[in-house]
Amino acid sequence: MIAAGGKKAHVSIKNLLLRGFYSGSALGLALCLALTIMHQTGLPWIGSLIFPFGFASIVLFGMELVTGNFALLPMAVWAGKTTWGKTFRNWMWVWIGNFLGTGLVGILFAISLTSGGTADLATGTGDWVAVANKIIGLNKANTIVKYQNLGALGFFLAFLRGLIANWLVCLGVTLALVSKSVPGKILACWLPITAFQALGMEHIVVNMFLHTTGPLLGSGVSLGTVVFWNYLPVTAGNIVGGMVFIGMLFYSTHRSTMSDVLPPVHDEKLERELAAELGAR
Repeated sequence: MIAAGGKKAHVSIKNLLLRGFYSGSALGLALCLALTIMHQTGLPWIGSLIFPFGFASIVLFGMELVTGNFALLPMAVWAGKTTWGKTFRNWMWVWIGNFLGTGLVGILFAISLTSGGTADLATGTGDWVAVANKIIGLNKANTIVKYQNLGALGFFLAFLRGLIANWLVCLGVTLALVSKSVPGKILACWLPITAFQALGMEHIVVNMFLHTTGPLLGSGVSLGTVVFWNYLPVTAGNIVGGMVFIGMLFYSTHRSTMSDVLPPVHDEKLERELAAELGAR
């Protein structure tokens, strides 16, 4: 985990943006599929079970997701493998890349779901109209109804749900890192991601898609409302959930032996043997 974080700290801005773009677009596509399946089956848990395929592809392809980096890079800082400056640089550019990816998917789906703006979302029928209205509803609910209307309590609740979400997401990232096989990595990250989705917690990259696409579909939610009542508290909660409840916890319990286990430079062999080495010590 430390070596993986150290490697990420030295990725070029171009690659942070490209890999972040892929990750954002993958989650946007996965969420659209999940919402469609929820509507078609009437079973929300089926959508939650399908949704993690986007995360699995990010893990397998070595892409950049800002929420996973909230756990990995601080561990590298504490171990002396990188600096806070490089950590914040990574977080900023990956966040932007994730946003661009979700934004493009949001634009494409807003055009597709409304048949190029010709569909009447108020009276229309069919899967596309239903999914569009679901996105609008989530955009309103996860900014105004659940948070803005509750004032300071709402801001705290958005933070808290962001914390829980990324605790689970980073657990999935960690499990995938220590798995030695492709099927193992997929299964390892699948269950925690299913859990956060089924529980209705707040993940900033997933929210980027919802709160970009919702206004494009005509929800009427303003950019200021989205930023203050969702993006800010959820990003902060995601940072705490990943950095404290996964990064700090794992670093604290293994730090006495990490210097003997982890080399200063990342290599592929480390990711394959990390679990066995830490367990043996």
